[in-house]
Amino acid sequence: MPSTARAARWTPERTIEVADKPVRDPAPDEVRVAVGSAGICGSDLHFYRGEFPATPGITPGHEFGGTVAAVGAHVRHVREGDLVGVEPLLRCGLCPFCLSGDYHVCNDRGLVGQAVDGGMSESATVPGNTVFPAPSGLDAESVALAEPLACSVHGFEKVKLRGHETVFIVGAGSIGLTAILAARACGARAIVLARHPHQQEAARRLGAVEVIGDDDAGRERMQELARTQAVDVAVETVGGTADTLITAQRVVRPKGRVVLLGIFTETRTSIDPLHLAINEVEVVGAVTYAASDGHADYAMALDIVADHADAARSLVTHRFALDDAERAFDTAVDKSTRSIKVHIQPRG
Repeated sequence: MPSTARAARWTPERTIEVADKPVRDPAPDEVRVAVGSAGICGSDLHFYRGEFPATPGITPGHEFGGTVAAVGAHVRHVREGDLVGVEPLLRCGLCPFCLSGDYHVCNDRGLVGQAVDGGMSESATVPGNTVFPAPSGLDAESVALAEPLACSVHGFEKVKLRGHETVFIVGAGSIGLTAILAARACGARAIVLARHPHQQEAARRLGAVEVIGDDDAGRERMQELARTQAVDVAVETVGGTADTLITAQRVVRPKGRVVLLGIFTETRTSIDPLHLAINEVEVVGAVTYAASDGHADYAMALDIVADHADAARSLVTHRFALDDAERAFDTAVDKSTRSIKVHIQPRG
């Protein structure tokens, strides 16, 4: 085993540098993964832009897949050489939430890549309960896409999305686009509001039945959808400082449901409380993923990726070597690059 591995890490100036970091043997309940591909998430960009405080020295990356390099003595469900994905939620494992499968709201929860070193490294050591064997036919790049997809799987589980229903997805970043696949897996139809032409193309490629632009024609179409009560579930996927929650609210039918997936950086955003009340619209917050009914959302996401492997892989628009990690972040933050999902491939 090498004593060090190349890894990206946050600097005190919120830039990304690449340096050697120590590699340790896994503890009895841990797994060491040789990382094949790691995606840059929208939340990573919040840290990069300074909207959230990054911890200097921490290696980012919570969307990643790779090959098992070593297993701790108590780990039985994976072996060296297995291709795996990492569900990057840290938890205590003992509280009522963890025991019920709702570990995503554990009081001691944390995220690989934020609380501890993540996947933008040649090697990542993680708790064994976060490691999932990949379905056959996938590679590390495809496996890494399961993490953003699992967020939508969880959201749709919370609102009990049904096969005859229509979903309106606000936003066409990686969360919004993977939500198309999650909706299709439920048998539902997906309509997508997408700002950029390359996002609109991607939404069609992934199977959206309709794609609406963020323009006057798109706003007229949303009014028509609201008037005809065509939308059963609306999903907000943008977050940040966008005024998009009210867009999702106003398009949904009476007695419809709104799922909040976007991570907002402001503590206040616009809603119309009278509209919510008189139409009995339900707004549901959804964060990451869980195993509330005994079935892990992340495992379901891996299966969906396997079912739509080519479409899912098309989301990866840019690939960078580890030593180019900062350029990868610059590309992801700049939508003029037509980026959707930017991946860093430590062993590419």
